[in-house]
Amino acid sequence: MLSELQEYIKRPVLYERTIEKFWTDPHISSRMLKSHLDPENDGASRPHDFMDRSVEWIITLFDPHNADLLDIGCGPGLYTKRFAGKGLNVTGMDFSDRSIAYAKAYDSKSNYLLMDYLELDFDKAFDMITLISCDYGALIPEERYSLLRRVYRALKPGGLFLFDVFTPLLVRGKKDSTTWKAQPDGGFWSPKTHICLFGNYYYDEIASGSRTVVIEEDSVRCYNLWDCCFTRRSLREETAPFGFVESGFYGDVAGKPYSDDSEIMCAVLKKP
Repeated sequence: MLSELQEYIKRPVLYERTIEKFWTDPHISSRMLKSHLDPENDGASRPHDFMDRSVEWIITLFDPHNADLLDIGCGPGLYTKRFAGKGLNVTGMDFSDRSIAYAKAYDSKSNYLLMDYLELDFDKAFDMITLISCDYGALIPEERYSLLRRVYRALKPGGLFLFDVFTPLLVRGKKDSTTWKAQPDGGFWSPKTHICLFGNYYYDEIASGSRTVVIEEDSVRCYNLWDCCFTRRSLREETAPFGFVESGFYGDVAGKPYSDDSEIMCAVLKKP
């Protein structure tokens, strides 16, 4: 175990993935779902009044009459259900069985798919595809390129891809840091007694990485999570080769005007 720990306390290589499953781990996914459903907790989902305003704005970007919308990374369907309530034909997609089960139980209007959106396989099926809560930047470059190809193919001509990302302000001026915490009664990362080693790492203004090492009596698990950062220019350069044209940039997914002092940027791209 000591040699394993010695490897895990090293600074991760940029975009290094770990084998442990974060989003689909049974215990972690239950804690994530609880966070999603807590209207006072914006750690997993945005505040519910913000989501209401967001949906009101998003449906002004296209003709919602009989429109087909795909919400990828939909979680427990908080946005998906709101879109369906506006009369859209909505499909939600997520690879957390716990979240999809909740969404199906509380939203009978939408169609839900238990599926990894990196395996998205539709052809000219949707007027809009949404990916909200800065999930795009949680993907490493190869995953993003694959997703862009699949989203482009899944959109109808004239269709829109809306997503939000972090800007370089998220990491500007920050330095690497490490800490630890004992969890004798269990916690977010495990129901068992454990110790967590936390590391936050910064890679110029490209990305930030968080590494969590969970140490239990007889096991060690390591999770690397990434937040990649983008400017309008870098997003244009990344998405244009896949056929997208710019429709607009905003300060958030509720239509706030774009500002250079915002840590979040919403991009709306169009398939010609």
